[in-house]
This record gives sequence, structure tokens and C-alpha cells, in this order.
Amino acid sequence: MKEKLIIGLLMAATFAASAGKVDQASTSLLSRATNNAAPVGINSTPDSSVTIDFSVLTGESWDAQGSPNNVIGSCVLGGTITGVEWTNVEVATVGASWLSEATMLFSDSAGGGGINLSVGNGDDFAGTGTYSSGGIIDFTDNALPDIVALGDGLLPIEFFEGFDDVANAIDANFTAGTVTIWGIGLTPDPACQFAAAAVVLAPPTPVPSLNLYALVALFLALLVFGYKRSRA
Repeated sequence: MKEKLIIGLLMAATFAASAGKVDQASTSLLSRATNNAAPVGINSTPDSSVTIDFSVLTGESWDAQGSPNNVIGSCVLGGTITGVEWTNVEVATVGASWLSEATMLFSDSAGGGGINLSVGNGDDFAGTGTYSSGGIIDFTDNALPDIVALGDGLLPIEFFEGFDDVANAIDANFTAGTVTIWGIGLTPDPACQFAAAAVVLAPPTPVPSLNLYALVALFLALLVFGYKRSRA
């Protein structure tokens, strides 16, 4: 009788935990971490980026946002983050944790202007998954504000769980792939744990379009030159 009671309590606890997880099932790849106003005006144009590489060091996702257990990457310095890009990022969960719960928070040093990124958004199950964005995801294109650094120029990245299955324990690991943070005036922080691939990549300078009047003038000049040669 006692064993049946214990099993019943365990089943009830598991059901309650599962119900809680279903209630918070992921709904957004990118989301505001704080109540910021929607962006206004023209989209910002990035001029630099910093890339972090999880093959250099595994990114550990521990507890709920703000926990002292969480890993905070000091990788990005500069002015403004305008978007993110990720390539072949592999997430491996621990226990019953879901892939969608492993989250990265981009913010200023005070936690303001924060934006959450869940690369496994929609994968509300445990396991291993690999994800790529297919290009830069611009914040303002998604009705989110750019992240502007404070006077210290620090733009930290916190790894946390959208739903903490086990307190004081790792719920997921970022084991491979790269995340590139795009913005304005960004440089890598030498203190970055993932520093081996932290580099600044300025976008290529666009090729200027050809001027129609210049082409016409060039064509006429060639005609005149050919005419003079034929008369010589």
C-alpha cells in the first residue's frame, strides 16, 4: 500500500511538472526580455559583428534567467546590437528538459533592452537538435528594438532555461556551431570564453551602381575616337 502511494505521488508530481511545461510551450524564436517600446524609424545598418564558437567551449544552460548559476558570456563590446545569426548550433538537453527551453539573453550590462533567443523554438521535447538561421535575423524587422550598450560598452550574453526542470543543475548544452552578433561598432571582448572565433567582420562594401550618363559619355568618346582613327 505504501509503495502504491509513493508511485501515485511521483506520477502526480510528474503530471504537474508536465502540465507546467505545456503551459509555457515556446511561441517565439525572438522575444523581448523586458517591456521595451517597438522600434521607430529606419532599420539600423550593421557595420561589424562578433562570432562565438561553441566548439571552443560548450555553452551551459543551467537555471531560470537571473540565477547566479547561469553562464554569462562577456564576448561583445561596442555600441549597438542590431541582429543575430546562427549556423549549425547544436543543442543537447539533459533529462526531461526541452530543446526550446535553452535560451540566450542579449542585453546591456544592466540587463536592459534585452532580447531572448531560443534557437530550438518549437521543439518542445528533449533530445539533440541542430539549428541555422539562414542569414541575419534583424531585430527591427521583427518589431524588436536594437540593443544599445551603456557607457561601459558591455553587451553580455546570458545562457538560461525558459523552464527550469532541475534547479542547480545543467538542463542543456550548446555543443557546436556558431552564433554571430551583428551591430554597430562591435568588437570582441578579450575575456570571452568562446574567444577563439571572436572576430570582427565588417560587411563588404557594396559595389556602386554604374551611372547611365557616364556610360553614354564613354560610348560617345569611343565613337569619336573611332571616327578620328578612320580618317587618319
